[in-house]
Amino acid sequence: MADLDTLLASAPAGSKDAAAKTAHADQVFQALDKIADSKIDVTVDAMTPENGDVLLKYIYKGLETPSDRTASLFRWQAKLAEKFGVGSIVRVLSDRKTV
Repeated sequence: MADLDTLLASAPAGSKDAAAKTAHADQVFQALDKIADSKIDVTVDAMTPENGDVLLKYIYKGLETPSDRTASLFRWQAKLAEKFGVGSIVRVLSDRKTV
């Protein structure tokens, strides 16, 4: 499995292929699941703003359907907002290229 940075850099944003988007999202969520909550800060701190925006898109996609990982996704979202600010949230919500 690819690491999180590689997955975020290769996100099929804007693609019309729903199956590819779903498969890629599943890989991102699997990568997130493998990162311990205690490592979220370190992982986000090492991210570029571009990868932070892409990850935030996946977080919002994951939050569309409540699941076992919902609480973890909120922790990721909080850390991303702390590091990249409200601008990241605005960029993600206004971007037409979805993941």
